[in-house]
Amino acid sequence: MRTSGGHFLYLREFDNIGTKPATTYQEQIEILKSRNVIIEDKQFCEKALSSLNYYRLTAYMLLFKDFSKNTYSDISFERIYYLYEFDRELRSLLIGVLEEIEIFVRTKIAYYHAHKFGPVAYLDSANYNHWHQHDKFIEHLNNAIYQNRDNDFVKHHSDSKDGKFPIWVAVELFSFGMISKFYADLLPKDKKKIAREHFDTGFEQLESWLQCLYILRNRCAHYMRLYYYRFNKAPKDRIAKTNRFKNMIFDYILIIKECYPHAFKWNMEFVAELEQLILEYNEFIDLSHIGFPSNWKDELMKS
Repeated sequence: MRTSGGHFLYLREFDNIGTKPATTYQEQIEILKSRNVIIEDKQFCEKALSSLNYYRLTAYMLLFKDFSKNTYSDISFERIYYLYEFDRELRSLLIGVLEEIEIFVRTKIAYYHAHKFGPVAYLDSANYNHWHQHDKFIEHLNNAIYQNRDNDFVKHHSDSKDGKFPIWVAVELFSFGMISKFYADLLPKDKKKIAREHFDTGFEQLESWLQCLYILRNRCAHYMRLYYYRFNKAPKDRIAKTNRFKNMIFDYILIIKECYPHAFKWNMEFVAELEQLILEYNEFIDLSHIGFPSNWKDELMKS
């Protein structure tokens, strides 16, 4: 259909939306069987499909798929299910340490900025680099304040403090994406000091790491697949002009290790829990599918 202005407007009838009809759980099982997926326990399979969604589970079948024939290489449904369960538990494990890193980064940046520039100097565009888009930053901040308007500390500062939020309060409203962008937009000398003092690295590395952890945090928060997944963004290595990373989840866990603030807790809790998780699902997973080397535990230990 052409509009009066000469532009085309494409419309689809409601009952033409989508190219495939909806299928029952029983039909989904038959489709899987026709594509060489081994169904050892039909009742187990139906229960899993009714809880997890056929489309979600088929994402874990991709590495076993012959795309030319639209079939799978005699993979059992049970293995696919346990790959999904491993992935789910891995995401849960990572969310916990990502939360600690996010709060740690907020704390260090707020403390540094407040003591160098003042409580509300983050509202001054002069304290950022030339890539900083201050109007957009203020817009994001105001949106965060509005979305959290029912929280007591937001009400307190909105009503009793003339709407002024000191940096140590404002960062509590920052998402991981906002704090990553806030750090990236600081002046180089400020980024260098924070990176060296608290993360023992260069500012370019820390900026890259925070962006990667923001991406990972979003995938985990939205229950998206990590197993056999390659991230689009490569984290910067500590060694300049080198990149040993393959953009798989192990590489991102290495970055978590670099940013995690508590060495003893990391080694005794996170690495130990990760090892137990891998042992539990060892029959179903392949460590090369998630970028883990044979000496992965040694590489992940913090000194």
